[in-house]
Amino acid sequence: MGAFREELSQLRRGRGVMAGDLPDRLGPSLCSLAGIEPGGNVGDVRKRLIRFLDERSAGLPEDLRTAFDAALALREDVRFRFLDERMHWLAGHLGRDVRTARRRADEAFKLVEVAATIPLKATSDYEDWYLSRLRSLLLLDGTEPSAVEERTVVAARDDLAEISIATSIPVPRNAPAPGRGAQLRVLYGGSLIASSWPTTTYFRYAIRLPRPLRQGQSHEFGISITMPPGQPFNPRYSIQPLRRCDEFDLRIRFESAAGALSVWRIAGLPRGMVDDFADPEAVVHPDATGDIHLCYQRLQLGLVYGARWSANSLPAASLPGP
Repeated sequence: MGAFREELSQLRRGRGVMAGDLPDRLGPSLCSLAGIEPGGNVGDVRKRLIRFLDERSAGLPEDLRTAFDAALALREDVRFRFLDERMHWLAGHLGRDVRTARRRADEAFKLVEVAATIPLKATSDYEDWYLSRLRSLLLLDGTEPSAVEERTVVAARDDLAEISIATSIPVPRNAPAPGRGAQLRVLYGGSLIASSWPTTTYFRYAIRLPRPLRQGQSHEFGISITMPPGQPFNPRYSIQPLRRCDEFDLRIRFESAAGALSVWRIAGLPRGMVDDFADPEAVVHPDATGDIHLCYQRLQLGLVYGARWSANSLPAASLPGP
């Protein structure tokens, strides 16, 4: 048995990945492959470990994936206190005895050990990093529209030191071109090292990370974007991912009197449909405070996700890709 598999076998005892002393229970092989640094707090270590194990077990057959999840308590419905309880649950789920359930878990461990030694391949031509989460807060109730964007990026190669982002803020049809661009600030997690506006509506910027990432390591940084006063732009906020994006969490705060505003959920549309999209089944109603909250999982490359609202002198932003 290899070191990685032996460490997994030790980890599955007791509460598995939900153990209160999880950082102390992880062996060096597992920490190295999962990109877990010594001394991390238990919450961060658990998130990184679960993400790593989910990625490396994703290609297993369904029964072995279930056995793997049950052995390590990766799923909420199998987070029993003891391994024996989880194996009895697995036996019932499979319609077999407990010995067979344990053999399935062992078989899953062997396959994941092999998968853990094979570098992950990017899902597009953008091979250096991907987004595990983009969390955006768009504020439209102030003097100037502003957005706070928090990105959790995962390195797809070693020595990733910089992140490049492209963003567009398109103006409505027949509107004059904007005279100056939006103001961008890095709030935490890095420093702005370059920015450019190839066109009047499209800009790029680069962020240097506090330290280079190894393959599989994640890092979070936050930025704010504020529009200049009086600049018009299309009534939507969306992302069109050009690289892998696992989650897009979007909150928009309209003015408190937004009850009569029409808002539509954009859940994976071709780019050409977005500006005129008004499907009644996609209507979203702001709450009493003027807020909406949308969340998208496992976004498809090239399609658009976000929200569009009726033109009511309210502005918006559009992000073409993370």
